[in-house]
Amino acid sequence: MNIKTDAIYHVSSLFVISLLFFPLKRSRFIVLLLLLPPLIEIAQFFVPGRVPDVMDAFHGYIGILLAYCLIQMWQELLPAIKKLRLHLQRQ
Repeated sequence: MNIKTDAIYHVSSLFVISLLFFPLKRSRFIVLLLLLPPLIEIAQFFVPGRVPDVMDAFHGYIGILLAYCLIQMWQELLPAIKKLRLHLQRQ
């Protein structure tokens, strides 16, 4: 795989998985999510034709971090959006 497409694949796949896990707010799921990138790379030792790479795990963590930031931002904005919608409905 091309390096750029490989990085995009790792960022986007862990981003989507994180969006599914973070709203659950269970520590077991969060720990599993944080262990997922290195576990994936360790599993590649046993898959023929695959080579583990530290940068792949790093890109996975970037995807997790982006999802966390998006969810935190949404949780901060949601009350303001609801308040604005109520204000606009009263007018």
